[in-house]
Amino acid sequence: MNVHQLTQHVKNGDVQEINLVSMEGGSYVLHALKDNASCPIVDAKGDTLHIASVEEARKFLSDVPDVQLYLVQPAVYEEMVGQPSAPLDSREPLPLRSSF
Repeated sequence: MNVHQLTQHVKNGDVQEINLVSMEGGSYVLHALKDNASCPIVDAKGDTLHIASVEEARKFLSDVPDVQLYLVQPAVYEEMVGQPSAPLDSREPLPLRSSF
């Protein structure tokens, strides 16, 4: 899904939330939750869009209507032996529009 499609789906009420997922190496990717499925947001070439910061994500999403935005940080210890197999991801709500 590209940003234009994302905007349309949000306007139609098809997107429940947008997740800004923290990746290894300090970058982020955006995923839209649509019909209980996570859909990655892609760039003009169709490649997964990588974002450098929360502020860059807000700029990228500036034309998208208001929708809940979450910062998702996968658990760093998920592959350690003896750890519970339940999802341990951390989700923090973020305002879509910056107050600055």
